[in-house]
Amino acid sequence: MVAQRVRASKVDVLIVAGDVSSDLASLERALGGLRETARQAVFVPGNHDLWCGRDSPSSRARYEEAIPRAARDAGFHPLGAEPVTIDGVAFAGVTGWYDYTLRNPEMDGTFTLDDYRRGAWGRLRWNDKARIVWPGDDGAPLDDAAICDAQVASLERQLAACEAMARAERVRATVVVTHHLAFRELVTSRGELPWDFLNGFMGSARLGDAIRRAPSVRLACAGHTHFRKQATVEGAAGPIRVEVSPVGYPREYARVLGLTLAARVADRVTLLDLDAQPPIM
Repeated sequence: MVAQRVRASKVDVLIVAGDVSSDLASLERALGGLRETARQAVFVPGNHDLWCGRDSPSSRARYEEAIPRAARDAGFHPLGAEPVTIDGVAFAGVTGWYDYTLRNPEMDGTFTLDDYRRGAWGRLRWNDKARIVWPGDDGAPLDDAAICDAQVASLERQLAACEAMARAERVRATVVVTHHLAFRELVTSRGELPWDFLNGFMGSARLGDAIRRAPSVRLACAGHTHFRKQATVEGAAGPIRVEVSPVGYPREYARVLGLTLAARVADRVTLLDLDAQPPIM
């Protein structure tokens, strides 16, 4: 269904912002089914793609080795370590991570930083705590803050390379793809329990700070949240259009909203026009 929608839209570049499958074979098969729908395609993994079992490669090994290999085998350009240039446009991206800076501060009297670090409040559990294993260079597992630090640093390095290409007139614009959210404008807060506990794990404002500082960035898109959001934020050289438009789970759109998969895909597969002023969807 997604492939049909993308093919009919005649897009130049297909962007997939993660959360396809924690099974590498399924992930490669799904990307392979999408590859022929566009001239080029880029992929950044989501946290669900990085989930690992006790006897499988670590999340870091999946991110740095296994998933890029699967994406390439499926015909995608993997994002995460270095930018990719397509038709004069640079694509930079990382999964991102969370440092609780996008939490709802109005709930700070209810959810403590220790609650976020544990990924638990009452009966609610954040599954990454049991499924993500990200060792540092010394082999010791990193916490959320350290994973986020490394992801922000990677994005900053990639954007510096994009800016050098822009100054040399090798690219005309940069598009940033993250899985986790980079801007508070993309977060949905309800101001209610236990829902807003999950906002602590939506992403990091530091990702957004890095994006805003890069003059060549025109568009930024993300995944992770299940709410469709659009916003325009002010960047170093003017407005940056940001977008998140997930398909989500059938239980959300079919059982709750009564929508068919076709209707959901038609609403959520979004076209991004880089050349509009400002960029529009």
